[in-house]
Amino acid sequence: MALVLTLLAAPGAALADGISGFLEYGFGSANNKARDISGATSNSSSSNFLQRYNLVFDRSLYPSLQLKGGGLFEQTTQHGSFEGRDSRSTAERLSPYLELSLRNPFVGSGIGYRRREDMSSANGVSAPKEIQDIYTFDFGLNPSDLPTLSFNYGHRDLYDENRVMQNISLDDFTWSSNYRSSQGLELNYSGGYSLMQDHLLQSENTLLNNAVRAAYAGKLPWKQVTYQTSYNFNIQNSQISSKGDSGATGYLPQVGQLLSLITGNVSPTVTEGQLQGFQSLNLVLPQVGGDQVATQNNIGMSFASDTDVSTLFLAVSSTTLSGTNPSVGSLEGYRRLFTWQLYTSKDGINWSIPSGVTLEVRAGSNPAAPGSDQTGFVFTFPVVRTRYIKIVETPVKLTAPFPVDINQDSIMAKSLQAFTVLQAAPGKSASSSSSGGIFNFNARALLSPNVSYDLGLVFAHSKTDQASLSTTTLVNNGLSLVYRVSDAASLNSRLTEEFSLDPEGKIRNTLTYNAAFSLMSLPTLTHSLVYGGRTEFAEGGTVINNSIFLNNSAQLYQGLSSVLAAGYSTTSRSTGEVSDAVTFTFGADIVPNRYVTVSLSYQDQTGLQSGGGKPDSKTYTRTATANATYRPFDALYLTGGYGLTMQNDRANVTLQNYSIGWAPFRDGDLQFAFGYSEVLDSTGNQKTKSVAPSLRWNIRPGASLDTSYSVQQTTSDLSGSTDTRAFSAQLRITL
Repeated sequence: MALVLTLLAAPGAALADGISGFLEYGFGSANNKARDISGATSNSSSSNFLQRYNLVFDRSLYPSLQLKGGGLFEQTTQHGSFEGRDSRSTAERLSPYLELSLRNPFVGSGIGYRRREDMSSANGVSAPKEIQDIYTFDFGLNPSDLPTLSFNYGHRDLYDENRVMQNISLDDFTWSSNYRSSQGLELNYSGGYSLMQDHLLQSENTLLNNAVRAAYAGKLPWKQVTYQTSYNFNIQNSQISSKGDSGATGYLPQVGQLLSLITGNVSPTVTEGQLQGFQSLNLVLPQVGGDQVATQNNIGMSFASDTDVSTLFLAVSSTTLSGTNPSVGSLEGYRRLFTWQLYTSKDGINWSIPSGVTLEVRAGSNPAAPGSDQTGFVFTFPVVRTRYIKIVETPVKLTAPFPVDINQDSIMAKSLQAFTVLQAAPGKSASSSSSGGIFNFNARALLSPNVSYDLGLVFAHSKTDQASLSTTTLVNNGLSLVYRVSDAASLNSRLTEEFSLDPEGKIRNTLTYNAAFSLMSLPTLTHSLVYGGRTEFAEGGTVINNSIFLNNSAQLYQGLSSVLAAGYSTTSRSTGEVSDAVTFTFGADIVPNRYVTVSLSYQDQTGLQSGGGKPDSKTYTRTATANATYRPFDALYLTGGYGLTMQNDRANVTLQNYSIGWAPFRDGDLQFAFGYSEVLDSTGNQKTKSVAPSLRWNIRPGASLDTSYSVQQTTSDLSGSTDTRAFSAQLRITL
């Protein structure tokens, strides 16, 4: 601290000096009383107090040389009581840092040090202090029209104060160089070396990565041909060594693309559905309102070729007053509430549970990154070799008491990582190496103003110590038509053929065809007719998919709009199995004046399965909702809604909700809001009432006080009743 004050006070030609920080105090309490249908009651309560202090400074010693430093201290104290059993816990963190950096358009370099001390106690018993010392160095060159160069080094020591529970050292080196010419040529090289030493287990893990990429893009004058081609090659060498009486374990990350999807009992289902680009999904059922239809979260990865996987890590977050990363202990307390299932697929569409695979789940941190703040769930299972993998979870409702770092309404899935495990016996070493490459070529030619042809080729190869050379080939080519019939009508169609050869030598040939006709009969009336089909030929048989959908939207007059859509899809297999699905959707928005908004919607999904030696079955999901909002002036709003859900395998569910919001001083320093909601769910005749007043005081610029109080009462014929009352307050002052 003396050094920091000296640097701040020292005279000099400083170009920009600054000091800033904040103080933050937070308090929260909750009381929960539950009574089950037998009359038995349980009571729990909790309170927590958070204090957080942050101070940072920066000083420009020269035009490109800057010194930064600061620190953070935070302490959380939590008291809890459950059925007369009291508990008390505290957690503290101290994190100072200092950085010196030189940055300009040509060169960049920096050196830094950061320390983190974590202290905790529970019921008067203190845990050993956990310490991290982190040293960093980086250097980079960015010359004009020449290859760039960057180098990074990091060293971390992770240990407890007595070095008896943990004593790990990690060294990470990364380097890269990139070159891009104005003629379309791009060259990239990157590498990395990491060394992890566990001084207690007397083990050592090393990992060496090297990757190169070459790409080129250009065009030809003939038929306006454009093309892009690239080749990526990566080689990885790993080694673990045990020098003591204990074995050694290393986690080798597998690179893949994150995917996710929410499925139901009608297409897409958990066994038939193509995952989409990844989006964060809530693993928890909403406490009030929300979608009550049975759905499942699908979180997965795809790999460039068949890959060995034996461990998955699902990182999660839960936003509370104390932060966003829940502790391992808090997640472990809820682990048994969740249900998980592992699925694999060869094509990313048809999924199955691997035979003979037992899934084990535990709460934990990233197994490949000791000391990381990432927490979540770790899944271990016997090695599976697959192109696609996913974890399927059915959302659950959390139960009280709620830890200070768990939001009862939200545990979000952030990311999924896949690993293979390398193990060494005591006193032995084990090594693993893998290499792989992907060649891509894409070309497109404009045959006429309305017709284009494209060709694509993907060739992937991989080799590991455990498996011989594996190759995958994918060739696709297609014709596209874009034709404007008139100013009000247009036609789009595409025909694509895809040929693939998997590592086992199995051939898959797919023909995809679709067409869409759009018509704007009036400026306020539009229609579209979309047809799509897919025929897949493979050694396992032939699968034919066809679908047709009609979509209509109308702006009937100002303040009244509606959509109407209907569709039919069918899937038939060479086994004789046939799946049909019919979808109907209607929606309307009514805005009679600027104070009132009404929305109506109805959706019907019906699925039929027959043939293939299986009994015929029919599934359906039908939902109808009506919502209205009345806002006579900006400070007051009233909303109400009604929903009905019908499914073939469960009783009908009705859902009603009402809420009132009042904020009389919206633009003043003192802002008050009041909310009331009532939800009626016919499942178990459940009724939930919530009252939530809140107050915000903007004391001055940079200083504010937020308080809120909530009362929630739930009664149900199935689960009994709960009464929860919670209060929170947060004061934040920026220096």
